[in-house]
Amino acid sequence: MSEIRRVFPGGNTSQGFFSYHKYILNEGRTFILKGGPGSGKSSLMKNIANEMLKHNLSIEYHHCASDKSSIDGIVIKELKVAILDGTAPHILEPKLVGLSDDIIDLGRYIDRSKLFENKEEILEAKGNNKSCYRKTYSYFRAAKEILNEIVYANSGKVDFGGINRLIYDLKEDIYGNETLNHIGEERHLFNRAFTPSGIADYTDTLLKDRKVYYINAEYGTGKSTLMDIISKEGLLRGYNIEIYHEPLIPQKINTIIISELNLALSVADYAKNNHYKKIDLNQFLKGDTKNQEDYNTFNNLIDRGVYSLSKAKKNHDILEEAYHPAIDFNGIEKEREKIIKQIMTIA
Repeated sequence: MSEIRRVFPGGNTSQGFFSYHKYILNEGRTFILKGGPGSGKSSLMKNIANEMLKHNLSIEYHHCASDKSSIDGIVIKELKVAILDGTAPHILEPKLVGLSDDIIDLGRYIDRSKLFENKEEILEAKGNNKSCYRKTYSYFRAAKEILNEIVYANSGKVDFGGINRLIYDLKEDIYGNETLNHIGEERHLFNRAFTPSGIADYTDTLLKDRKVYYINAEYGTGKSTLMDIISKEGLLRGYNIEIYHEPLIPQKINTIIISELNLALSVADYAKNNHYKKIDLNQFLKGDTKNQEDYNTFNNLIDRGVYSLSKAKKNHDILEEAYHPAIDFNGIEKEREKIIKQIMTIA
């Protein structure tokens, strides 16, 4: 039975564009697509994914944080095959050209003479795009500073001794005395991202049919630290751990999946409504905690950053429209057919 999962390999964060692309596929065959905006990379990957689903193969869609309807990559799990967009900002280069990795140059299907007709429009849109992203990241950096203040205020009212005891008991509940004769591997990605249309969340595609521990926790109560401890314990015991990060601060964790136990811990809304057990860190938070003004400022800065992302997308749409007439899509269709033939030799 095929499975569909959706994630983000990179995100627009307080640190600019942040990428976990190196974790998309640990080993296997990789096809890296090169080409300009509007050259059909996303459509090519979606079409191949649909073809693989017809063969009951599972697909992991890697969405673009700057346009969630666009695809930056797909992974065909059973075949250990990935097809990835290798253009900026997620610049990817092959590890072993001709052995495990192939570069597919879609740029050769661009008619330069037609493209030059839109040169000024392209240059203007690229300049405006850069300005929008600069503003987006400025707002997100400011939001992070306000969040630091919220965390500082809340953490001073937390009984961390009680939380440490809870973590100890939670480790026992999850792992017991079990260890695996295996070197645990970790995989880092985003389950949520800031996009031009707001926060996109694909956690539901990751946690469906799993045993879920929902972490109910305010900022500053140690939810990311808790999941970091549980994930490191799992790795030491030989379990494979998927670690999903916060869109604003990519070092922070909001969800982990312990594959061999079919178990997850998460703060996501999906987990709130679909969980096996609730872990309430807020019980260790004493007194009136919320400085509503700080929370309002934080949310306003996030909204402003998202608005700038929406303006960036409009400029990217202009770029795609400018490139579109110059592209030989018949040539790209032939590349799609060749990739499918190569993949099916692996199946």
